[in-house]
Amino acid sequence: MNRLLNKVAIITGADGGICGKAAELFCQEGAKVVMNDIDPHVEEKCAEIVAAGGDAVAVVGDASKRETWDKLLATALEKYGTVDICVNGAAVFSVGENAGDWDTMTVDKFHNVFDPNVDALLHSFQTVLQYMIDNKIRGNFMNFASSTAYAWNGAGFQGYPSSKAVIKLATQCMVKQVSPKTGIRFNCLAPNFVWTPKSAYLYENERMMGWFKSVTPFPELGMPEDSAWAMVYLCSDEAKYVNGVCLPTDGGWLTCN
Repeated sequence: MNRLLNKVAIITGADGGICGKAAELFCQEGAKVVMNDIDPHVEEKCAEIVAAGGDAVAVVGDASKRETWDKLLATALEKYGTVDICVNGAAVFSVGENAGDWDTMTVDKFHNVFDPNVDALLHSFQTVLQYMIDNKIRGNFMNFASSTAYAWNGAGFQGYPSSKAVIKLATQCMVKQVSPKTGIRFNCLAPNFVWTPKSAYLYENERMMGWFKSVTPFPELGMPEDSAWAMVYLCSDEAKYVNGVCLPTDGGWLTCN
C-alpha cells in the first residue's frame, strides 16, 4: 500500500485491459489518476474506481490528438495541481481492416495504426513532459512498446510492431536527451498476449488460443494485472534509479523468439 502515495498520474487507454487495471492499482497504492480513453465507457470504469475508494477523474478523448492532451493536462492541474506520472497506454492495433502483410499492406492501412500510436507519444512529450520540465518536476513516463517491437511476430500486423519499435527507441532517446538535466525517467513496458475485454473474442477462438499458447513459453497467458503490477513498480520511487528500461511482461516470449 501507498507505493504511489500522493502521486498524480495521467493514464491513457484506461477503459480496460492493462491500463484499466493499472488505474485501479495506482489508486489502491495512493495515486490520484486522470483516466483517458476514446471509449466513453471509461467514465463508468472511473466511477467504479471512485466507488471503491480511489481518487480518479475520467476524460474521454482520442489520445492521438493534441487537444486531448491539452485537456488531460488542464484537468490534472485543475483537480490535483500537478502531474508526476504519464502512462502512454492507448494504442491502435493492426486488426480487421488495418491488417495486412507487406505484400498486401496499403499505405493507408499502415498509417491508420502507425500514425496515431506515434502521434500520441509526441503530444504527451509536448504537453505533459514540457510541463514537468518547466516546473522542475522529477516525474516519469511509462510508455508502451511491445515484445513485437523486438522480434518477428508473424504476418499481418506490420503497422503495430513498427509503431512500437519507434516508441521504444523514442523512449530511450529521451533518457539521453532529457534525463541528465531534469531527473525525469522514461521507461517502457513490452507485453505480449494479454487478455483484455476488447480482445476477449480472440480468446474464444480455439485456433487462435492454440497458436497463442504454442508460442508462449509459460503455462498461462498473461492477464492485465501481470503487467499492471510491473507498472506500479516502475512508476514508484522504488524504481527511482531505473531509467531507459523496456521491460518484457510476456511469460518469456521474447526469450524464445
